[in-house]
Amino acid sequence: MKQAQRGNKGGEVVIHKRRGKKGHGDEHGGAWKVAFADFTMAMMALFMVLWVITPQNRAQTVAADQESNPLVDGGAGVFDGTNRRPLDFEGLPNPRVERQKPSDPRVPELQDLATLIKTLSLQLDAEANLEVQVVPQGLRILIKDDQQRFMFERGSAQLNKYFEVLLTRLAGVIAQVDNKIIISGHTDAVPYPGDARYNNWNLSGDRALRARNVMVAAGLPARAVLQVTAQADGMPLLPDAPEDGANRRIEILLLTLQAEGLYRELFGDGQLRADYSAKGAELVSPVGT
Repeated sequence: MKQAQRGNKGGEVVIHKRRGKKGHGDEHGGAWKVAFADFTMAMMALFMVLWVITPQNRAQTVAADQESNPLVDGGAGVFDGTNRRPLDFEGLPNPRVERQKPSDPRVPELQDLATLIKTLSLQLDAEANLEVQVVPQGLRILIKDDQQRFMFERGSAQLNKYFEVLLTRLAGVIAQVDNKIIISGHTDAVPYPGDARYNNWNLSGDRALRARNVMVAAGLPARAVLQVTAQADGMPLLPDAPEDGANRRIEILLLTLQAEGLYRELFGDGQLRADYSAKGAELVSPVGT
């Protein structure tokens, strides 16, 4: 702002020029813009570098994931030597998968025995009465009625002559192997008539015991029979027709060595157990230990 003053003797006009005061920010007003521009340029450069190198790292990561993933074809398996720990689902330990145990050496013998029994059924014209099945537990032999021949007299354990001959011949074949056997009797679901104290459970048990006695008398070692059991109508061959006569039968199960071992664990003294009585619990060790 200019202001004119008169004050000198010569009448001259003196002009004073006043300058406004500037703040501190006005003196450095453009510096922050330069710094911000430099920072932005540096960030852009960093972004470009990351953008260039990311695809390569991603490809390496995917390849590594495929090699270590057991679900990818060709990937590393869980138990192939690179990872020895079982998988853990929700914190619960997953037991290690055991390798399958070697097959029972008696199994081929059972298969040969099945062939012999088939031959026996042809010789006795008993194809409809004698059925053989190789099952995981051993050899299952079913002796049953047909339309012309009944194994037992109705409602009794009286064995018909034809089936007595069949059991006698069958005992000679089974005696050729060392496998233990279980003999079970089965009836249909028709209630046993007469005395209520005797029912299908009694009848099926008596028939199974009768079959056992005939076979032992024919030369089957008595020690070969591990169990004689009554099943009544509990396990019908025709579940949809429990009263059908086709459910009446005697079954003989020749056990594999493994199945025999499981049986002895259930019913024998080969395992540690606790016996309970009025005096309390008593720990019993296996026999011979």
